[in-house]
Amino acid sequence: MSHRELKFRTYADVIDEIDRLAANGYEQTGQWTLGQICRHLSYYMRGSLEGYPFMLPWIIRKLIGRRMLKKILSDAPMPPGRQTIPASRPPENTVETEAIAEARKLLERLETHTGELHPSPMFGPITPDEARTLHLKHAAHHLSFLVPKES
Repeated sequence: MSHRELKFRTYADVIDEIDRLAANGYEQTGQWTLGQICRHLSYYMRGSLEGYPFMLPWIIRKLIGRRMLKKILSDAPMPPGRQTIPASRPPENTVETEAIAEARKLLERLETHTGELHPSPMFGPITPDEARTLHLKHAAHHLSFLVPKES
């Protein structure tokens, strides 16, 4: 079984998909459970809202990050198999209900947030619209590896 194509327009769409997967169950086609995916997404959403604990060197953000951002913001889906920073990797023993609650809370905060967000450790300063697109594509990428069971 392969992953599916997902596209979200709003943070509320992501919450709806998480709730649907949690309620109906899912087949896992990737490495992570729903709880692990929620924990991973929360790391980046919290960073946007509260700040990240690190920044990559400015030269990497300028030379690689901006080019990568442009590609991610395009209509192309995020490619599978990329490495993530160790701090954002979810633990094996992630408690699914807690991770879902955390992700829902952060998605709701992002939905109502006005103003600027914290700079990305990879891309540097980004607009709220760019951040929204990044978070929605990131969520679609990871949640696409969970295929809902028929209800």
